[in-house]
Amino acid sequence: MTPPANPLLFGSMWLIATVLVFLLPLLPALRELYSRSDADALEIDPLDNGRTDYAAQRMADQLDLLETMPRVAQWHHDDQGRLMVPRGQGRLMARTQVPVVIGFRSQLRTLISSDVVELQANSVVQRVLHAKSIHCLGPAQLARLTSADRHIVLSPGARFLRLSADCIFTWPLKRSLSFPLPELGTGMPLTTLQRRHEGDLHIPAGTIVRGGLVVTGNLLLEEMSVVVGHIKVHGNAILAKSACVQGAIFVQGDLQTKGNNYVEGPMCAGKRLQLGPDSQVGDKACPSSVSAWTIALHASVRVYGSMAAVRSGQVVL
Repeated sequence: MTPPANPLLFGSMWLIATVLVFLLPLLPALRELYSRSDADALEIDPLDNGRTDYAAQRMADQLDLLETMPRVAQWHHDDQGRLMVPRGQGRLMARTQVPVVIGFRSQLRTLISSDVVELQANSVVQRVLHAKSIHCLGPAQLARLTSADRHIVLSPGARFLRLSADCIFTWPLKRSLSFPLPELGTGMPLTTLQRRHEGDLHIPAGTIVRGGLVVTGNLLLEEMSVVVGHIKVHGNAILAKSACVQGAIFVQGDLQTKGNNYVEGPMCAGKRLQLGPDSQVGDKACPSSVSAWTIALHASVRVYGSMAAVRSGQVVL
């Protein structure tokens, strides 16, 4: 092979080619780096308030009015004048301004109502359900996104995934629930002191613990014990009968309340969460939330705010 006639020119050409090969893929990044312009701000949907009823608000104007559909002229009304939805409506997506009863074993895909919706036994709403109030009269299957302006009443056997309302009840309804909270003030405390406990922690009956807790093992609150502060548990947690938490509680494992329990802040469990009879989460002045992989609710449970189950939620007998 004969050497190049001009070695300096040959070397310069190879150097330029090498620089181009490495720099050309970086040109877009270099242009963005030295550019004075920036990406425009993302437009925020004014309806997106982070609640479960967001999907219903977005869909409301796009759905047809149920009362104007030709098929509805053949449907019956009950003795209270409410519209009865028959079987065979599995693909129906509509909005309505009248009270509606979803009959026995009836199915709907989406229903948005400005009045009361009642679900009879074995009725199903698949995707979105929103109403002023929602009443279950049997083991109904609520929509993946279910919300109400006022309240949702769940009967034994009712199944759900995400619920949102001013108050969520389970049968039988009670006018008021009483809890053994002393005069500890109102509202969730701003915990500044976090006490860490290695291993399992057992709080004796009638004890009042002030300040937040971090437990690396399991937690047991015996009867009538109260924790004023937020709780984080790396294992499982059990609240015995009448035990209360004036704050939030986060558990990586299972969370179980035995009955007549009050938790003022959010409740979250990494696995199973069970609310015993006559338990309450949040209140009218302080809405809260309940979330877990699976949720089980017992009789006379009251939740002010929202609930979210990843796999399943059900009212058990």
